[in-house]
Amino acid sequence: MNSSLPELLAPAGNLEKLKVAILYGADAVYVAGPKFSLRAGTDNFSDVELEAGVAFAHAHDAKVYVTLNAFLHDAELELLPEYVQFLDSCGVDAVIASDVGVIHVIQQHSRLPIHLSTQASCLNQYAATLWKNLGVRRIVLGREVSIEQAELIHKNTGVEVEMFVHGSMCMAYSGNCTISNYTAARDSNRGGCVQSCRFSYSIWEKPKQREAGIAPLHADVSFMSSKDLRGLELLPHFIDAKITSLKIEGRMKSNLYVATTVQAYSKALQWFKEEQHVSQQKLLELSAELEKISHRQYTEASLLTPAGPDSIYAYSDRTGKHNSAYELTGTVLEVFPGEYITLLVQNPFNNQSILEILTFDGQMIMLPANDLKDVHHQPISVAQPNRLVLLPFVENIHPLNLARKAVPS
Repeated sequence: MNSSLPELLAPAGNLEKLKVAILYGADAVYVAGPKFSLRAGTDNFSDVELEAGVAFAHAHDAKVYVTLNAFLHDAELELLPEYVQFLDSCGVDAVIASDVGVIHVIQQHSRLPIHLSTQASCLNQYAATLWKNLGVRRIVLGREVSIEQAELIHKNTGVEVEMFVHGSMCMAYSGNCTISNYTAARDSNRGGCVQSCRFSYSIWEKPKQREAGIAPLHADVSFMSSKDLRGLELLPHFIDAKITSLKIEGRMKSNLYVATTVQAYSKALQWFKEEQHVSQQKLLELSAELEKISHRQYTEASLLTPAGPDSIYAYSDRTGKHNSAYELTGTVLEVFPGEYITLLVQNPFNNQSILEILTFDGQMIMLPANDLKDVHHQPISVAQPNRLVLLPFVENIHPLNLARKAVPS
């Protein structure tokens, strides 16, 4: 089992998230430039930031994949060759594409390995063989594919397979949705999704019932919204199936989300590397850490059996217990051994708070904030957002470690 552990692939919506993901254990990250991807709402990477990100990743033995997975028109395709050449020159490790025209341009203007985006809806070995023959090295399979089916595709085609293991789920088939086009005039397949499927809706049996004022069959339900995916407890299945890469969704999520998910999956994979067998109990205990970040209830979706009604995130399920149990309080910027650490505050806390520092090696350091000071070394009672504060030095805390605190239930 341990001889072929899958790659852990993490989201990086900006340069800081890239660093956080890699330092907390990701083997690779996927990012986007300012154009040609499906996450127009993220910070994304300028050319200078991408060069810096690739250099940082390679210095830490990690890889960078760039998404070019939007469906493009001719005018946009004319701008693509120059960008593809830039990606090749700065050393990115692969690009993720879904449009056949985009793939053709990539092959004409670079030597970049191509990963097929989940947007292409590759769900079977015959489609995978065709894409392989067209020069695709890896298939990012649709979320509709089970681990068993993914194993068959990999075995019968020899192409690398990548599967989503954690994060938000789209109710549309492989993300091919146009609801946002009609509700917000933003094209989901060109980076404009506003997640209209997560709104609450009312359902009438017939239009005339609504006109007559008859109560709907269902009111205020999110029948098109899925629970979040969590596959941590299924890692033995992924490993046995020789899945190439496990992908965490969330380029628009917070640094705390990235650090927590990456660290949990990375720690579990490290266990499998070191041990012949990892108990389900250990995985369950580690999986509990994923309850502490903001999520929408969890499901295993189609990883073992096809997703069904129990994977729908109903409006009635939206209670406080499914929100984050912890919030990000800040990011460690500098460490002065024997003296203090500098923390950039994201959410306020006071000198009665107890912070938890998430270290890169998996430890959790409890740090009381009773000796809280400002940058002038003067005692303060409250740390305000977007301010620098000083906390006592503790061993094993490093720059870019994240601090969190429990949120009262």
